[in-house]
Amino acid sequence: HYDLGNKFYSLWLDRTMTYSAALFGDQKAKPLESAQTDKYDRILAQIGAKQGDSILEIGCGWGGFAEAAARRGMRVTAVTISKEQLDYARARLEAAGLADRVNLQFRDYRDIEGQYDHIVSIEMIEAVGERYWPDYFATLKRHIAPGGSALVQAIVIADEFYEAYRRRPDFIQTYIFPGGMLLSPQKITDQCRRAGLKVAELYSFGLDYAHTLETWLGRFDQVARQVGELGFDERFRRMWRYYLAYCAAGFSTRRTDVLQAHFRPL
Repeated sequence: HYDLGNKFYSLWLDRTMTYSAALFGDQKAKPLESAQTDKYDRILAQIGAKQGDSILEIGCGWGGFAEAAARRGMRVTAVTISKEQLDYARARLEAAGLADRVNLQFRDYRDIEGQYDHIVSIEMIEAVGERYWPDYFATLKRHIAPGGSALVQAIVIADEFYEAYRRRPDFIQTYIFPGGMLLSPQKITDQCRRAGLKVAELYSFGLDYAHTLETWLGRFDQVARQVGELGFDERFRRMWRYYLAYCAAGFSTRRTDVLQAHFRPL
């Protein structure tokens, strides 16, 4: 999914190359780029990151959060298993003059070493898979330095829909993220407790994700011809439009939500 090509994503994402929920609040007319930057600002404020702190980012995407944190004087270690994203992130941080503050690694989250003042993971947990949730939360606990915390931005399915969702793969699991699985708010709390973590905050902003997706869909439609020129046929373009609209509907109806889950060790 993430290796469809940097050119593909750059056609319809904003300049921050952020592929996760933006934070609009009550300002729906806010530019998408500003809403993405506001999301990063909120994460850094919530974890209490300050200049000189070390941050581990699990699943760094195209480097948007890593750049935001580095610009504020934090030291970031960021991991990904997408070579396309890694190449882009390295070039981006080099061009920004921030490469000395960010250590980008092609590495699975289970192979991470060391401890960090803060851990951030933005919409990566959805691709982990149910059988590996304990490993993921154990990784958070193991790598948080004393006095530190972790913040995971996660797409979740409402608790009342979880069991039915779990029994039957949906469109996203079948066509977009094979092997992926959403947690519910209760499942996040349960996994957290089992790993020896406690929830400091569950911040919900699902309607902002609906607006983010609607914005992406509009931008995607505007560049449909360029997408085709990259080699993506009409079937793919229809599927991608359906994917974005399908997700927007889930957040609009509150069947799905997005949470910033802030954890601390027990």
